Amino acid sequence: MINGLRLMGFLCSVLLLVGCGESRNSMDTRGYYGAFNMIVSEVENLQQQVNSEHYRGRVSPIEDQLGSAIYAFMRNEDVKGTPLEAEAKKLADKEQEILKIWKSPDGSVEKIRTAAKEMQDQVEHMKTML
Repeated sequence: MINGLRLMGFLCSVLLLVGCGESRNSMDTRGYYGAFNMIVSEVENLQQQVNSEHYRGRVSPIEDQLGSAIYAFMRNEDVKGTPLEAEAKKLADKEQEILKIWKSPDGSVEKIRTAAKEMQDQVEHMKTML
């Protein structure tokens, strides 16, 4: 009986340490799904921010976490060399475009909103590829 409990405790410890692989709902950017889920979350935050009736373009619409999540996704071994890497590069380019619009003297809120919508569309396209 005691040996059985010890074995059970040992097996539970091993399973906790090893884990069961990455969850599709993970937010850990070290993994494939986690990095993509973080991108989705940050793009949704971007949409909420720039489409708020109170957004006037004074604050940068891009959070640091978005760029970090895109970078983490692109460097993931499961993404490198695949069409997803090229799609993630498009996201990174769109992020830079939004920042460029925001920094420009004529950077209108509407231009930022349009670019943010294009970024959201890109993420939706990438969801079909996963």
